[in-house]
Amino acid sequence: MNIGVFVSALSSASVEFIETAAIAYAIASSGYPREASLGVIAGLSAVSVAAILLGTQLQAIPLELLQIVIGLLLLWFGFGWVKKSVWRQVEGKRAGWVSDPLTSEGIVLKTENTGFNFLNFILMTKSAALEALEVAIVIITLGLASGAWNESLSGGVLAFLLTTALVTLLHGQLLQVPEILIKLSAGIILMAFGTFWIGEGLDFKWFFGELTLLIFIIFYGTISFLVIRWLQTKQPT
Repeated sequence: MNIGVFVSALSSASVEFIETAAIAYAIASSGYPREASLGVIAGLSAVSVAAILLGTQLQAIPLELLQIVIGLLLLWFGFGWVKKSVWRQVEGKRAGWVSDPLTSEGIVLKTENTGFNFLNFILMTKSAALEALEVAIVIITLGLASGAWNESLSGGVLAFLLTTALVTLLHGQLLQVPEILIKLSAGIILMAFGTFWIGEGLDFKWFFGELTLLIFIIFYGTISFLVIRWLQTKQPT
């Protein structure tokens, strides 16, 4: 079993599913529970079908080229997540979707209808689809580059189930989720895989084999910690 791929898929997908859950919870709490739940189902379903079709087509591309492209994509994703998490940690801020998920996503609910509000359903569907698209990109790229489809897919599925259980059991306690730590960790792991697979695609022989991934994780994690500490010393007191 490829533990690295499983953990990477689990952590990355968890970030996006928790964001989706926070938005859905906000919409449901505003008086539109049906629109929120059906919108999540519609958004996730649409992206899932598209991802299955896309993943099948991408398997025809040469592995070396895929590994380079996927490596660059994961580096881009991971660096973006790490950068945001580092600044939020330094500034002591939480993600906008935690404190005010609707405003952070630019969602303005329509309140003129007393029955099923189709516009709010569309807003939820769009939000769920956008978050699910990021999940699909990560899971597909992890599966394609490593061949560990079972681990990649099971990590994504488990992330969905855990998020669903979290929302069901804790409801309003979503604000207590350490989203900065989760996103920072996921970003570091994605950067490690991205660097590793770029080397694989370029036919570079890693001296420590797959243990090189752990070295990259420690390396990027250490740099992130040092940057956080350095930036904190630069903050005005």
